[in-house]
Amino acid sequence: MNDTISFNKFISKAPDDEIWKPIPQEEHAHYQQLIDTVRSSLDSGTKKEKGDALENLMTYVYSRFEIAYVEPNVHRGDNQIDHIIKFIDGMVPPFIYQHIGLRMIGESKNHKDSIGVREVTDLVELLRSKKASVGVLSSYKTFSRGRNKSPWVNAEGKRRKLAIANNNEKIILGFTIDELETLKSNNFYTLLRQKYFSLVDEIDDDITDYPTDDLTLSYHLKLYDSLKQLRINSIIDEDSFERGKTVLAARYGPLD
Repeated sequence: MNDTISFNKFISKAPDDEIWKPIPQEEHAHYQQLIDTVRSSLDSGTKKEKGDALENLMTYVYSRFEIAYVEPNVHRGDNQIDHIIKFIDGMVPPFIYQHIGLRMIGESKNHKDSIGVREVTDLVELLRSKKASVGVLSSYKTFSRGRNKSPWVNAEGKRRKLAIANNNEKIILGFTIDELETLKSNNFYTLLRQKYFSLVDEIDDDITDYPTDDLTLSYHLKLYDSLKQLRINSIIDEDSFERGKTVLAARYGPLD
């Protein structure tokens, strides 16, 4: 029992590098080769080669979770699922236990187009059928938006509206090839958590009057602009501003 209590205390405060094992220097060349194969297959590969390249990359990424088993290329009935990530019950940190759940679905879309509405809808239906809450789409480009880059139309809008309709219990997150390439220095679990909160918090936030009309600006940068404006207006002092910056960066990601 003492060992169990000690482990629970450890996992609740474990650094992200204990949840998702960072890519060591000696594996950087191999990882870059996986990335390069994905990119080259987009130009000259067959449909199967394109799919295999991205699925192989994501198998490598998902398999670095220290607290999960990864099932690639799963066939269930009429469905083919690229990856099912099964977290080990009793060994997950609070974020996974409270928000991700014990099963996460990964789908890879290796084409040059932005993620479309149909792909978002299909993944949400897959989440329902597999009783999962979070799905990850890996792709060359991110979710499609309208001409004015509104976050509430096309695939980007669809994933937000589906999240609202399902009380944030069906969340779709996305990783582009460029973002995946940064994992030689970034932690996938850290990015996963930041993407989750950035989406959910923005959906839940009823504040719409931000000091910018740039619809392409990410949610946490909008919050940062608001924080800076509070400092400029002397509503908060410098210490509060710096604390706010630290919390924003930790929850959502870099502020540059």
